[in-house]
Amino acid sequence: MKRYYVSVTETLNKIVSVDAESEEEAVKKTQKAYDNCNIVLDSNNFVEEEIELDSNQELYADNEKEQGGDVYQHID
Repeated sequence: MKRYYVSVTETLNKIVSVDAESEEEAVKKTQKAYDNCNIVLDSNNFVEEEIELDSNQELYADNEKEQGGDVYQHID
């Protein structure tokens, strides 16, 4: 049986309001708040998931060979 490496991506989204003089300032203030952990996203902010075969199959296989075992979570 062949081993495949599949990418699982979850997207979280949260809308916040911010008072600012311009759109750019609003984005900068929000980025700063996020960087300072003042905006926290959790499972309640889940929007979607994407599951797809990863395009770097050889890279992941080589990484497991170098590490000597299951480096990635394995499912049967």
